[in-house]
Amino acid sequence: MNWLSRLLPGSNPALDPEQRAALEAIIALAPPDLARSHYETRYVVINAETGPMDGGGQRLLAVGAVAINQGLLHPADAYRTQLGGTPVDALIGLVRFIARSPVVVFNAPFNQGTLERALEQNLGSTPDLDWIDLMVLMPSLFPERTTGQARMDAWLGAFGIDRLDHRDALLEALCVAQLLQVALARANAQGLASPRDLLDTQSSRKWLRGS
Repeated sequence: MNWLSRLLPGSNPALDPEQRAALEAIIALAPPDLARSHYETRYVVINAETGPMDGGGQRLLAVGAVAINQGLLHPADAYRTQLGGTPVDALIGLVRFIARSPVVVFNAPFNQGTLERALEQNLGSTPDLDWIDLMVLMPSLFPERTTGQARMDAWLGAFGIDRLDHRDALLEALCVAQLLQVALARANAQGLASPRDLLDTQSSRKWLRGS
């Protein structure tokens, strides 16, 4: 069953007809071909911006997303939203921007976890997406640079990528997108030529680490 079909009639009475129609349009999209090359693929890089909740914990404040399409970063192909008083519309906009693309983050436990909790809370379910975590993947691609999972600042510094403002979700996504371009070039040189290859490499590394 497509994940979005679980959000439609009866699954979440908070969704109005226009919101359901927007989700139906996404359902109609073809799933990604994960065997295609990186340079035939549209990746979506996402970063979550959070803030403290009353009583402790963190809540999602904003999301920044930028696409790498056919290996190129197009600043106009980006999405930024603050959840504010309309979190459902903000998250539907994010899902529409992702479409069916593989999603790339740095530090999935934080970014993926935060986003999935927000989607579950506001839309009633979470999308079945293909998540690529550069924090896990980069040490496999560049073993000569680190023996473990380095922080994002270390990877950005290693490749001369400026971190403009760590408090801004879109600017952070742009940094990670540049890091993804570096990763795709190295992956291609190593014969890891598709999103499926990256996902398999990531799974293997997680298994070796016992996580």
